[in-house]
Amino acid sequence: KKEQRRTLRGYKGFVELGAGITLHDYDFWFSLDDDRPKGFGMDLLTTHGFQFNNFIFLGGGVGLSGCTEKSVMMPMFVNIRINMLNRRISPVIDMKGGYAVGDRHGGYLAVAAGMRFGLKGNTKSAVYTEVEASWLGDTERGLYFGRWDLKNRRCGRFMFRVGYEF
Repeated sequence: KKEQRRTLRGYKGFVELGAGITLHDYDFWFSLDDDRPKGFGMDLLTTHGFQFNNFIFLGGGVGLSGCTEKSVMMPMFVNIRINMLNRRISPVIDMKGGYAVGDRHGGYLAVAAGMRFGLKGNTKSAVYTEVEASWLGDTERGLYFGRWDLKNRRCGRFMFRVGYEF
């Protein structure tokens, strides 16, 4: 039984593709009369790191993120991933935080929840799906975490992701 709990331990890599809606230069996320550009965004990310046990992964990654056709960024991030169950099919929570460079630059934060489907015959590989809320910020005017000033945030996103872990 002890070996069964440590079957995922060791090096782990992830490749994921995401697509979803984006909001640019917004004052409030849910403002329906906002005339600022909204669009369709895509991500291609890869993460590599260490799986400590069947539940906790810590690594770093890089990718390409497009908020619209006019705004492409490269986020660099730390990734913490938690498998909720010690089963072949398990809910997961995925958190990424770092910095993005490109057409817009600034902080990067993503929080996702989804399901991991372990592949039969290969205990370390899996496919997964997630829904994510993420933010790529513009720090030209500075980050104002202490007050309700959302004008510095440039790209909020709601994404659907599919990925492969190896």
